[in-house]
This record gives sequence, structure tokens and C-alpha cells, in this order.
Amino acid sequence: MIKSILGVSLLLVSSCSTFKKEIVKCPPITSPKGSEEIIAKSENGISTYMGLRDVEFTCASNGVDIDMTVSVNIRSIRNNIKDDDFVPITISLVSIDKENKEYDRDQLSYSQFLLKNNKTIDRKTKMDVDVPFNGKVYIGLRQN
Repeated sequence: MIKSILGVSLLLVSSCSTFKKEIVKCPPITSPKGSEEIIAKSENGISTYMGLRDVEFTCASNGVDIDMTVSVNIRSIRNNIKDDDFVPITISLVSIDKENKEYDRDQLSYSQFLLKNNKTIDRKTKMDVDVPFNGKVYIGLRQN
């Protein structure tokens, strides 16, 4: 009886390891020219610098493709700090295959809050895409 319980337990434990993802080298990630930094107009009409900073990523193979998790800091800088304001932007993370066709996309559209009396505002965002083996990844900003 004890042998059969141990056998079943070992079978369950060993089968769990098949769900473990293998950490792999991440595919190339870049920003299309002009999308890594933009000058956007706030809701109050004030020019505001928006840029990608501290891009960190991890990749794991799931056997079919690569699961890429990206953590990025979106920094906004403005000169006029007397009022609260918002800047509507979209950040996109897109993977492409070897034929340069879109494979997967994670996109976030939101209004970056600019707190009164703060010149620099940072927002950390996490995004995920599936990337084909031999694929590439692009990340960029645009104003809504």
C-alpha cells in the first residue's frame, strides 16, 4: 500500500516538472524610429516629453513559441507644472515572425496622469507577447 502511494506521489511530482518553462535568450527588441520618444500634447495643450526608460525583459520557451514579459518605465517630463494634467498615449508591444508579419500584440491606451508641481512622472508597466522562434519584437509610443 505504501509503495503504491509513493509511486502515485512520485508520478504527480514528476509530471509537474513538465509544466516548467525553460528560460531562453530573448529575441531582438527595438523601437521603430520616432516611437521610443515623442512630444505629446496634454489635455491642457501643453507639450510634454514621453519616453521609454528601463526596459527589462524575460523570456521562456513553452515549446510552441517564446513567452516574453516586458517591464517598461514610461517617463513624462514637462515644464509647466502648475496644474494637474493628462497625456493620452498608447504603448504597443508587437512581435513579428520571420516574414515580418504580426504574430502577437499587447497594447495599452491610457492617459498618463501629470501631478501638479511635478516635472517628471514615471509609470512602470508590464506587458506580455508570444514571439515565434526566429521572431523580433517592437515596442513604441504614440499619442492617442
